[in-house]
Parts: sequence; structure tokens; C-alpha cells
Amino acid sequence: MPTLPMGLRARLLLLLTILALPLAACEENLDPATPDGALHLLRDAVVQGDVAAVLAYSTQATRDHLAALHTVLKDQRIAIGEKYPEDQRAAARAAFPDGVLEAQDAAGLFAALVKPEIEKLDRGPGLKFGMTTLGAPSISGERATVPTQSGETVEFVLEDGKWKTTAFERALEQNLTRAKLNQQTLEENLKVFEELKRREEAKKKAAEEAEAEE
Repeated sequence: MPTLPMGLRARLLLLLTILALPLAACEENLDPATPDGALHLLRDAVVQGDVAAVLAYSTQATRDHLAALHTVLKDQRIAIGEKYPEDQRAAARAAFPDGVLEAQDAAGLFAALVKPEIEKLDRGPGLKFGMTTLGAPSISGERATVPTQSGETVEFVLEDGKWKTTAFERALEQNLTRAKLNQQTLEENLKVFEELKRREEAKKKAAEEAEAEE
């Protein structure tokens, strides 16, 4: 079997050692106890399409908004299914994004809202690079802002020793506000349906009484 000359082998080993040094020095931080590590974990979850992990890396406020939104939507699903006239139910359900009324829990609701958006992304090397830390994070108490290669920043909050993203808080809070407004519309619609039903029953009763008098 051919062998390398000792001098060439030594130089090759030295070259490989030198090449390995930058790789070791550039090993990524994946520690959730640091803001940049938390960002990289979030990034990897997004790239992998792991919605459950994305939720796990989100703040408690995110989960609180999500739970409240699920409760409101669950009540609306029940009201539509039980109180809306049958011929009005399909149109009422069509006003909601796919899957949100059917979500069995808050995690399922998060998947229904976020997974379609993640699936629209080109989850290739460009996304991974763009969501990688650029420079040191800015930390103030229990809040941190992490700059990314894309030029954007991602905010985190320290909870139980781990940094969690606030990325979904505002959107969920806005969705909760809209859902509550929609609840008012739904209740007004129910009043209209009840009034129409009452009038129809009164009209039917009057017709029956007129027929009986004849």
C-alpha cells in the first residue's frame, strides 16, 4: 500500500490541525441560558419546522395570550355549532383561519397559526445564516436584544434561567383583541337570529290560529 513520505505526512497533519482550529473556535453557542444561544435554538426550530419547539422557546406571556385566545375561540366554536342556524354555520366558520376553531388546546392553536407561516419560508442555508447572531447581544436586566446577520433584532426575556423570545407576543395579543371584538359581533348575530326565530314562530302561531278560526 502506498504511503506518504514522513515530511509530507507531517505537513499534511499540521495543515489539517490549522484548518480545524477555526472550526472549533466558531462552534455555535446553543446554551439557552445566553441570549445568543437562545436565538440559535429558536432559529434551528424554525429551520426544522418544529412548531412545538418554537413555542417552548417563547415567553410565558406568549403562552398566556395563547391560552386566553384558545378559550375565546373555543367558546365561539361552541356558539356557532350549537346556536347558529345550520345554514349560517359554514359561513361563520369560514371567517376564521384554517384549523384555529378545531384546535383542541393552546399548542394546537399555535401550530394552526404559526405552522403555515413557517412553511412559507425558504428554510435553507440563507434563513439559517440570517437568523444567526451578529455581534454581542444587548442585555438590560432580564431583557435582551440580539442582532442577527439579516440586520434585524430579536428580543428575549429571562425566565427561570433561560432566555425566551417575545417574537409572538404582540401578534397573539392583537389576535386576542380581534377575537374579543368578534365575540361581540357573534353575540349580536345570535340576538338577531333569536329575534328572527321569535318572529317566525309568532307568524306560524298566528297562521295556525287563523286557520283554526276558519
